[in-house]
Amino acid sequence: MAPKKSPHPDSVAAAQQRLAAAKTRRDETKTQADCDFWNEVAAAIDGGELLQAQACEAIGYGREYVRRQLLEHKTD
Repeated sequence: MAPKKSPHPDSVAAAQQRLAAAKTRRDETKTQADCDFWNEVAAAIDGGELLQAQACEAIGYGREYVRRQLLEHKTD
């Protein structure tokens, strides 16, 4: 089997830029989804639908982790 030829430097640079932009979009989307999730958890607890322990049970995280995330993502 013949060795693969290296891609043209221009196509490498273009592909690297495209992947970097895709990673940035992914990171932004993940960050927004995380904020939305924790705001929903906070709303359920603050609205009296669930106690914090019940919310923890529903989402599978420990109370201390949930407490820290709620403080970190708090929007006043």
